[in-house]
Amino acid sequence: MNRPKYIFLVCPDPELIKSHVNERLKATGKDDWTIKTFWGDDDDPLPQTFWTDLTIKSLFPEPKALIIRRAHSLKAEHWDKLDASVKGLSSDIYPIFCLEGQWKTKKAPVPATLSRRNLFKKAKKDGWIWESQGLDYRSLGEFVRNWARQNNITFEPGADRALTQALPVDAVAARLELDKMELAAGDERMVRKEHIGLIAQTGEMAFFDLMDALAQPGAEAAVWKRVIDDHAKSAKDQMLFNLIGFLASQARMYGQIVGGEQPKGAPFIIKKKTPVAQRLGRAGVARMIDLALDAEFSIKTGARKYEEVLDILIAGLIDLFQPKRQQRRF
Repeated sequence: MNRPKYIFLVCPDPELIKSHVNERLKATGKDDWTIKTFWGDDDDPLPQTFWTDLTIKSLFPEPKALIIRRAHSLKAEHWDKLDASVKGLSSDIYPIFCLEGQWKTKKAPVPATLSRRNLFKKAKKDGWIWESQGLDYRSLGEFVRNWARQNNITFEPGADRALTQALPVDAVAARLELDKMELAAGDERMVRKEHIGLIAQTGEMAFFDLMDALAQPGAEAAVWKRVIDDHAKSAKDQMLFNLIGFLASQARMYGQIVGGEQPKGAPFIIKKKTPVAQRLGRAGVARMIDLALDAEFSIKTGARKYEEVLDILIAGLIDLFQPKRQQRRF
C-alpha cells in the first residue's frame, strides 16, 4: 500500500486542507476514489454511514476516502471508537482527519483527547501527520507555482513575482484572487503584469471576494473577516451601507443576466457571474434585493443594532448562495 493507513492534516486554512487532500489522493495512484465528507462540529459528526464505510468490508471493494473536516471538534468518545476501528482498516478505505483549530503558538494545536490515543501516537511515529500554520509570504511563491502548474498558466516575465507580492496571505482569499487571474489570462493562459491590478489591495472593498466565497463552505468566514479587518477604522454604518450598495449593484447585474440582457462590465467578470446568476434565478435575485432593502431599512430606522443587521444580512446571503450543509461534498 503506497499510502499511509490514515492521515492527520493539521492546518487552520480550509483551502490548504482541500488542496492537500487532493494531493494525497492523487499520490495514491488511484483516480476512482469515492469521497465522503463528514464534519466534526455537526450535531451528529460521525453517523452510522461513516462507521459502516469504515469497518464493513464489501464483497466488491470500492475505494472510499472518508474526509473528517474540523475533526478537532470531535469528543473523547469519538476518538475512543476510532482508536479501535482503524486497527483493521481495509486498504480501500482512507480516513483523512482534518484538525483545523487555530494555532496560538508554534506548536500544532492537537486536542489532548486525541494526543493520548494510540491512533495518533502511531501516526506521529510513522509520519502520517502533515502540519501547516497556513500561508505566509515565504510559502506564497510555491502556492502560486502549484496553481499555475495545475491550471496550465504561464506568466509574462516578472508577472509571477508581482502576483506573489500582491496576493493576501490567506489561502481562501488568495485562491479567489487567482480565480480572477485565470479568467483574465483567457485563452492565451498567460498572466500579464497588467492583470495584477485586478487584485483587491488591503484597504479596498473586498466585497467581490465575499460574493465569490459565499458558495464555498468554510470560505465565507475568512473573507468576511478580511472585509472587517480592512475597514475596522471606518464608520461601521458606512461600511454596511457600502455593502448594501454593492449587493444592489450585483443583484442588478444578476437580474440582467437572467433576463437575457448584456450587463456592463469587464467580459471576464460577466463570464464569472453568469453561472451564479443562472443558479440563483429570478427568485434568488429577488431574495438578494429583499435582504439588502431589509438591512437598509433596519439600520436607518434603528429597528435593529448594527451588529444584528450585519449578522442577519450575512446569514441570509450564506443561506441563499451556499448549498445546504447536508448536501456538501467537501
